[in-house]
Amino acid sequence: MKLAPAEHQAVMWEVRLREGEIGAAVLQEFDRWRRAESVNEQAWNALQQRLSRFGGGRSPASLAMAQALRTPATERRRALRAAFGLLVLGAGTWGIREGMHGLGMDADWQSAVGERGEGRLADGTPLAFDANSRIYLAGSAQSPLLKLQQGQVLLKSWPARDDALTVSTAHGSVSTEGATFNVGKLHARSVVSVSSGSALLRPDGGRPVLVSEGETFYFDGKSAQQAETGFGAVSAWIRGVCVADRTPLAELLEIFSRYRKGLLRVSGRATSLQISGVFRLDDIERALMQVADILPVRIQRYGGYLTVLAAA
Repeated sequence: MKLAPAEHQAVMWEVRLREGEIGAAVLQEFDRWRRAESVNEQAWNALQQRLSRFGGGRSPASLAMAQALRTPATERRRALRAAFGLLVLGAGTWGIREGMHGLGMDADWQSAVGERGEGRLADGTPLAFDANSRIYLAGSAQSPLLKLQQGQVLLKSWPARDDALTVSTAHGSVSTEGATFNVGKLHARSVVSVSSGSALLRPDGGRPVLVSEGETFYFDGKSAQQAETGFGAVSAWIRGVCVADRTPLAELLEIFSRYRKGLLRVSGRATSLQISGVFRLDDIERALMQVADILPVRIQRYGGYLTVLAAA
């Protein structure tokens, strides 16, 4: 069984709209494709209807596909196709394993869009994680390694550890023998903020940095840069709030997407904009209107699933 051309194209558009920045030319091409033939519009709408039903599904296909179509990560194109195969084509064991792992559906801790979570390590260390987070546990019980694939995690490590507790992201790792700290994987960088104790930040390709109590650093795999933003602002998500301080607009929309189904994208000159403000995460539509009030951008909606912020 093969997908019809329009169905296949709809999936590929779903992938493409999640990769990189969306320019005006891409949006125009997408609009032309949708309007070219009625079967294209039907295929796109049918895909969105499937998405709207996945929230309560617990089958491997539904879980993998739902997460695949919410994850703006270029490296997951293969996993998305595998997940779609699970749903539509009934792929075998390889497809299930590949799709679920590539999308983080086999993570030790995971949370759905709009739902934060909590957990504990083997030694009792408590952790809280943001909505739409994926965390893998590795290392040992004495020296655990948490691989943060996406989202944010806050840990309150006991002050008397014999070995280090480490959290890693795509941009580096943070280790401590006793600290309360927040690590987040953001759009093109990661963040660590320490409330008490200290932690050692090792950016991939950069020099190690000691992060002391009250300090916050952003790191992108090449270097680390200290920020004035405090721990309370970085970890405000635990209270359902996002505090932006000269935050890139694309990064803010990625945070919003943890609490809202559908695609939130930034286009054209708006990609260079930064924003400061306080936004409630339980009402993303209102937060988007706040953004439009603060920045010279307009909100463009393409059906009920794709929302683009473009320069006004």
